Amino acid sequence: MPPRIIGHYLIHSLLGSGGIGSVYRATDRHTGEDVAIKLLSSGAALDAKAARRMAREFEALFELEHENIVRVFKTGVWHGYPYLTMELVEGVNLRQYLAIGALNSPDRPARAFDPIGLLQGPSTGSVARRSTDPYGILDALDAEPDTASGEGPDALRRLADAIDEPLTMDGDEDFFDDDRSVGDDSWTGGSRRKTGSGETGRARVKVRLAELNAPERMAKLKDALLQICQALAYVHGRGLIHRDIKPSNIMVDGEQRVKLMDFGLAKHLASDSEVTATGHIVGTYRYMAPEQLRGERIDGRTDLYALGVLLYELLAGRPPFDGPSTIEVCKKILEDEPTPLTQINSSVDEALARVTHWLLAKDVEERIQTAEELYELVAEA
Repeated sequence: MPPRIIGHYLIHSLLGSGGIGSVYRATDRHTGEDVAIKLLSSGAALDAKAARRMAREFEALFELEHENIVRVFKTGVWHGYPYLTMELVEGVNLRQYLAIGALNSPDRPARAFDPIGLLQGPSTGSVARRSTDPYGILDALDAEPDTASGEGPDALRRLADAIDEPLTMDGDEDFFDDDRSVGDDSWTGGSRRKTGSGETGRARVKVRLAELNAPERMAKLKDALLQICQALAYVHGRGLIHRDIKPSNIMVDGEQRVKLMDFGLAKHLASDSEVTATGHIVGTYRYMAPEQLRGERIDGRTDLYALGVLLYELLAGRPPFDGPSTIEVCKKILEDEPTPLTQINSSVDEALARVTHWLLAKDVEERIQTAEELYELVAEA
C-alpha cells in the first residue's frame, strides 16, 4: 500500500498505474491545490533507472515556464518512495482528444489525467477531501526523521546508487506507454482483426479514414500541432531535446490547451556522452529518428522527426513503419521510405502530408530544421 502522505502532499486517489509505479491525485496541504504525484515502487521493487529518470525529468522541467509544458513542483524520496509532484492536467492524451467528440462533448466530458487509460468513465468532478487533521497527526509525520527520505533530484540519485544500476533506459521502456506495442491493431480501426468477410473489413477502414479527415478533427489537429511547435521551440531554444515525443506524452486539457509531458529522457544539447558511451539508446522505438537509432549525435531535428511519425499516424491511421518485432521496425526506419500518405488516405490534407514526409527525411539536413519553421508551414497549411 502506498503512503497516505508524501511530504506535505495528501494522496486521494489512483489515476494510473504501470509496472514500476503509479500516478495519484493529491492535494498540497500548504496551498490547497490539487497536483499529480508520480510515485515509484519502493524496496526490492524499486527500479533505479526509473529513479534516475525521475531526477532528470525534474531538472529538465523545473526551470521551464511555458503554457504548453507541464509544470513540476518538487521531487525527492519519502520513506523510501521516490516521488515527483507536478501540475494536474484535466484532460486526455492527443490521440484520445482527436477522436470525434472526445473532449468538450456532453456525452463524453473531459477525464482527469490518466496516462494509461485506467479511468473508463468521466471525471467525477471535485475530489472529496480527507480530514483536515485537527490533531496535527499528518504534520507530525511530515516532521518524522527518516534516513530513507530527502528532497531534490540528488536524493533520487542516492537511492538509485544504493542498488547500483546503470544510468540508461533500454529501448522503449517507459513509465506509462500506450505507444510501445509495434503491432497495435488500433492504427487501422480493426482492419487487422477478423471481421467475418473482406468486404466488412474494407468498409471499416473506409469509415475510419472518413473519421480521420473530418473537418472538425483536422482543425483540432492543426491547432494542437501549432501548440506543440511552440512548446518545442521553447524547449529547443533552451538547449534541451525531449527525445520521447509521442501521443501519450502530449495531453490536452478541457480548454483545448496542449501540455507536453514526460521529460524523463530529456537531455542537454551540450552533452550526449551520458547515454551513448554505454552503447544504449533511449526512447520509444517507433518514434526514433535514424540518427537516434544509430547512436549518433542528436538535436532538435530528432524531436521533429518523432513529431513527423506522430503526424503520419494521425493522418494515415497507422504508423509509417510497422512490423512483428522491434528489430524489423528499426530496420525499416533506417532503410525504408514510408508509404506516401496519399496512397493510404486519398483525401488527406495534402499540405500536411507534404510537411509530414519532409519531417520524416532520413537525412537530418533534408528535414524541416526548426520548430519555428514547422509552425509557419502548419499555419499556412
